Amino acid sequence: MLVVNTTQVLLPVALGLALGAAVAAAERGSPLVVRASPLLAPCVEAAALNDPARAVRVDPSAGLDAADVLVGADVEVTRALEMGMALPDSDLDVARIPWVLRVPAGNPSRIAGLEDALARGLEVVLPKDPAAYEARRMAAGRGGRAREAADPGELRSASVALVPLSLAGTGERIPVDLRPIEVRAAVLSGSRQTATARAFVSFLASEPGQRAFTACGEKR
Repeated sequence: MLVVNTTQVLLPVALGLALGAAVAAAERGSPLVVRASPLLAPCVEAAALNDPARAVRVDPSAGLDAADVLVGADVEVTRALEMGMALPDSDLDVARIPWVLRVPAGNPSRIAGLEDALARGLEVVLPKDPAAYEARRMAAGRGGRAREAADPGELRSASVALVPLSLAGTGERIPVDLRPIEVRAAVLSGSRQTATARAFVSFLASEPGQRAFTACGEKR
């Protein structure tokens, strides 16, 4: 007669169930880490505030292997997918952020646009970020003085700044003939919260998520 030791059978099952419950609990309790460049971080944070179902921590310095979600310009997300750092078919379009020339409130220098600022020899401050490549090329191609800054606070306080709307801050915003930043989001391959990460990416791509994301640049 075959005698089954129920302790030997049930113990691994119980341990497996306990481990699964612990993982699920840890996932629910751990904030979702979102890698976003300083250009986009304010908008990701604004969108996360409108998604109470998840705790989100936006970290521009997080490595792709240490974050759950990547929110970036189209070229950045495409590169992550091609390198296998992001899960295939997890990427979604989120928003288009226009570029503006930000000047102090009231536009005391009466700047008409980017060409006018450069022609007058005014220093134009640009973001030091890969997503600002075309903006830098435009400024360099039209001559004048241009300087890069990595600190969002410095960009907001500059007398003249060529920035995406998400970093415009207070002051006047003058439209610029520059292609908007195409923003996408994707789940990173190293995420331990894949289901939660996918849900957050889907939220960003939803109408409420896109509305919260793009509204961050409208705040003065």
